[in-house]
Amino acid sequence: MFTNAHSLKLLLVVLPMAFALTACSGNGSGLYEVKGQLTHNGEPIPEMNIIFVPEDTGKHPESYATTDAEGRFEMKVVNTPGVAPGKHTVFVQDPAAVQGGTTSTAKSYQAVLKKYGNEESSPFTITVEENMPDLQLKLD
Repeated sequence: MFTNAHSLKLLLVVLPMAFALTACSGNGSGLYEVKGQLTHNGEPIPEMNIIFVPEDTGKHPESYATTDAEGRFEMKVVNTPGVAPGKHTVFVQDPAAVQGGTTSTAKSYQAVLKKYGNEESSPFTITVEENMPDLQLKLD
């Protein structure tokens, strides 16, 4: 059960975040549209999770997507399309790995996982300051 002090603390954290998100892009959500295609050496990477982790995780939420058969994706925060503004670390995950499996054994798929499959060691960052409706996410 929440006390009034807990409720007040929650409001002091949630309201500034909500205001920051709604004030950014003008689309009401505060998120920017980010859609595109994930490739490795020019080849699309299907069935790969993409995660954008904001530099300031206390202020902005993570965004994620799963690529389709052609490597296409649309980033979202929970069920809302878009990415919070600012700098993000980009990393990927094999969606089947959560259940102990592997989606693909293709060399390109495994190469992308090896280099970009960990949030702490992924060398890829992106800064989102506007809508990106055709982002070519080249993880080579």
